[in-house]
Amino acid sequence: MSEEELRDNINVIAKKIMQAEEVAKKKEDYIKNKMDDEFNSRIESIDLKLHQEQERLNQVSQKIDLLNSEKKKLISVIKKLEKESQNLKNEKEKMLTTNLKAITKEKKTKTREINDEIKKLEKELKNV
Repeated sequence: MSEEELRDNINVIAKKIMQAEEVAKKKEDYIKNKMDDEFNSRIESIDLKLHQEQERLNQVSQKIDLLNSEKKKLISVIKKLEKESQNLKNEKEKMLTTNLKAITKEKKTKTREINDEIKKLEKELKNV
């Protein structure tokens, strides 16, 4: 085979390679377009829903954070009020006990005085 025939054969083979590459490129483009047509609208729809739900989640998370902060404040206030309430109840009970003891003591004293007076009068009655 001559040099020119070899070069012609090389050119023919190179053209076949280029044609094969062109066909492969067309097939790749076709498949890419087909996959884009088949999936892109579904992907966009799901991505839109995903974005919307992510936004909702962010809003809920912000509300939860705000409520947790408010909860901590309220727990502190409630603990303070519970302690104050318990202290007042204890003070009330202590004051009530003290006052009732004083009344009981006063009652005993007056009862004793009255009983002494009754005894005195009964003695006088016997003497009369």
